[in-house]
Amino acid sequence: MKKKYYLMSLLLGVGSYAMSQTVPSMSALHDGIHHWNLEHKERNYKRYSPEQYTKIADNFVAYQNEDGGWPKNIDWMAELPADSVLNTLSDYHRRSTLDNRNTYSQIEYLAQVYTLTKATKYKNAVLDGLEYLLKTQKKNGGWRGWDVDAITFNDEVTTGVLRLFLHINEGDLNFSWLDDTMRKRICQAFNKGIDMILRAQYVQNGVKTVWGQQHDNNTLLPTNARTFELASLTAGESCDVVRLLMEIPHPSDEVVESVKAAMAWFERVAITGMRVEKVAIPEDKAANHEYPYDLVVVKDKKAPRIWSRFYEMSDNTPFMCNRDGIKVYKLSDVKLERRVGYAWYTYAPEKLFKLYKEWLKKVEAEKAYTGYEVQNDMPLFYEQLKKSLTYPMAWGNAPEKDFGKWREQAREKLLECIQPAPPVAPYDMKVIATEKRKGYEAQKIVFNVSEYSRVPAYLLVPEGKGPFPAVLLLHDHGAHFTIGKEKMVRPFGVSEIVMKDADNWAVGCYDGQYVGDYLAENGYVVLALDALFWGERGRKEYARYDSQQALSANLLQMGMSWGGLIAWDDIRSAEFLASLPQVDKEKVATMGFSMGAHRAWMTMAATDAVKAGAAVCWMNTTDSLMTMTNNQNKGGSAYAMLVPNIRRYMDYPHVASIACPKPMLFTNGKKDKLFPVEGVEAAYDTMRKVWDSQGAGEHLQTKLYDLPHFCSKEIQKAILDFFNKELNVKQK
Repeated sequence: MKKKYYLMSLLLGVGSYAMSQTVPSMSALHDGIHHWNLEHKERNYKRYSPEQYTKIADNFVAYQNEDGGWPKNIDWMAELPADSVLNTLSDYHRRSTLDNRNTYSQIEYLAQVYTLTKATKYKNAVLDGLEYLLKTQKKNGGWRGWDVDAITFNDEVTTGVLRLFLHINEGDLNFSWLDDTMRKRICQAFNKGIDMILRAQYVQNGVKTVWGQQHDNNTLLPTNARTFELASLTAGESCDVVRLLMEIPHPSDEVVESVKAAMAWFERVAITGMRVEKVAIPEDKAANHEYPYDLVVVKDKKAPRIWSRFYEMSDNTPFMCNRDGIKVYKLSDVKLERRVGYAWYTYAPEKLFKLYKEWLKKVEAEKAYTGYEVQNDMPLFYEQLKKSLTYPMAWGNAPEKDFGKWREQAREKLLECIQPAPPVAPYDMKVIATEKRKGYEAQKIVFNVSEYSRVPAYLLVPEGKGPFPAVLLLHDHGAHFTIGKEKMVRPFGVSEIVMKDADNWAVGCYDGQYVGDYLAENGYVVLALDALFWGERGRKEYARYDSQQALSANLLQMGMSWGGLIAWDDIRSAEFLASLPQVDKEKVATMGFSMGAHRAWMTMAATDAVKAGAAVCWMNTTDSLMTMTNNQNKGGSAYAMLVPNIRRYMDYPHVASIACPKPMLFTNGKKDKLFPVEGVEAAYDTMRKVWDSQGAGEHLQTKLYDLPHFCSKEIQKAILDFFNKELNVKQK
């Protein structure tokens, strides 16, 4: 299968930023509680409130089986001794199961509570639960439910587990502590499950349709479960399968075609001109105290479309069934207990159509880029790189046959080719989506940063008549790879996981303010994109800290450095920004924090497409940084900023001084443990001498704030004021 999967990067260890303290939701556990209530008409015990989440979590820990799973159909909020409840259950009913949205829901809840409390017992329960899910996955990729040993979609058994795994793979903050081994297993299990779903989609007369409630473990065809659940095509369960497929970031062609086929089937089998209505009946006639009514079909030409739960696999005829296993074709022919106790009709596909329209638009727009550019620690364009390696100056290939003369030429070329530039390509910008904001418009765009990479980016454009001043925003490193551009610009059209990730990062590093939105509100066009290995240009499998080193090594083996490639992407991005019609090319600046600051002064030094720059928390000297205790000595984060052999010629402040006499603002924190103050001051002194020598001292600002490694609102205001002054921008 082409480009087999799909995953955006994961969150890996990053420490000290704020997390929102919220009460975990019990909504996913309501199905099990509902089934408990069906068997317990009288409920005179006390129950915990949702705010007492540690008490509820303690219940989960108490009821967890030794295999790591949970029994189903218990009131998890009950103030009852776990033993007293379990003693009422048979050994059969104590067994672990995924039925009624069980086990994976407890895992998600406990992970949230662990995030809030850091109590080890909850972490251990989560790990045991994940082990249960991984060990019970079938060889075919699915999971079984309660009633039959088959791949089960009923009650979101298989899709519920895969959705949990997808959230973990996307970087769910509540699972950020998982080690790499567990992450790899979850990633593999997810891919295996999605592959099964694609293979199990039922083909009817050569056309793909949807799925059944349960599928045979070997043939992957729909199969029987309970007596009233016959092999069929099902609208309800298939909706959740489609919804899961639509949640996969940057889906493969196979996933897209699967979704399209399913939606076409929903369109074909929709039922019109009828609705299902509840009818009151005497209490003594009710089938169950939870269902004190009857259901009848009413003809109604104005009724919205509705779908049957079950359809014949041969011709899509809707049908129902009694507990005797005999099919019927009218709701009135189903006995009362099953008529009201089972969902024979659903409106779920209609809601899915609304999501499908937006999803399809996004998928069509995203065809221009893959959503990831790293797989197995290699850049996706490695084949192109390898083909370009013809070794024309190797001894024997070179035209020069005198060894002494060839040696001189080869050495000269080696020094010349420290940094190969990616081939240039037309930008070919496309707008994927837009969002109106206060005083400006946020655009999600894609453009060619080189022949190797077509990249997604955020472009913020002020309201009114341009051209406007502009800023290229360069994101930080932070050992945090699941987002990149979203660290600088408030994202939109993303999952809740990505949104929370970005919000938390803005709080922890940028004082709760998105720098890009702040500048856009003040009249600047803003461009922000991911560096290779971050966000939508991340590692296909999942983000992993050590993979930085592998990626860097693989690029170096083919004649290119990772730090150099990032620098070239930044240069091309600056030139792209300056080329936009709404931008005043004489008023283009760049700004970054941490690694972004390194990128900012590198870009200032490398191209005159930018006229001013601001660098927050990245300036020092090699002498100060290369010690046994400094972060640079650890290697990992440094790979993205390594320029091979540049230290033979220039130190950091010397390279930054190439930008002279252009305006530059440098700020660092006195409490920043990554950049010792003595090194910062030495670097500032070196640059000061260069700017002064050129009569441009007034255009260089260097400041030390009484802060740690942090880009405060005060610093952001200073940057805005600096750009306004140096670019001669008048604020309204």
